[in-house]
Amino acid sequence: MRRGDDLGPEDLDRNPEGRPPPIQRAGVTPRQVLIAVLAIVLVAFAIANFRRVQVSFLLFTTEARVVTVIAVAGALGFVIGYFVGRPTREQRKALRRRDRETED
Repeated sequence: MRRGDDLGPEDLDRNPEGRPPPIQRAGVTPRQVLIAVLAIVLVAFAIANFRRVQVSFLLFTTEARVVTVIAVAGALGFVIGYFVGRPTREQRKALRRRDRETED
């Protein structure tokens, strides 16, 4: 006699829910290909824009490499976008209250 959680020899390839195990795929995924292509483009961009340029800030002027200026501007844009798009403390509390109400 079998119990509900015992697996017999015919069920060894199935999990307790009765579904077959997920298929393990080998090889390169499209996501990995995309990441590799973007990394190559980034390196090529950095090599192509390695010359120094004059950069003017509010109070001073300095020289920097073009790729550095672009990277710093992108990082600043990301940080500003993160803080502008982030909900306020009151909005987060309201979202938590709403989630608790929908769970009940």
